[in-house]
Amino acid sequence: MLINLWTGRKPSKRTFEMLCYYFSGLAGEKELMEHLAKLKRKEDERATKIQ
Repeated sequence: MLINLWTGRKPSKRTFEMLCYYFSGLAGEKELMEHLAKLKRKEDERATKIQ
């Protein structure tokens, strides 16, 4: 539930992995934010295709 509030969407398996990597120190903040931005772009593309 916290992941949903933080990211604004239902977490995918890959998003959960990225958060685990981030909290364990294997991924940096930049990598995590790039992943979330990529998801946002994909979501926006899908929304424009539907309209």
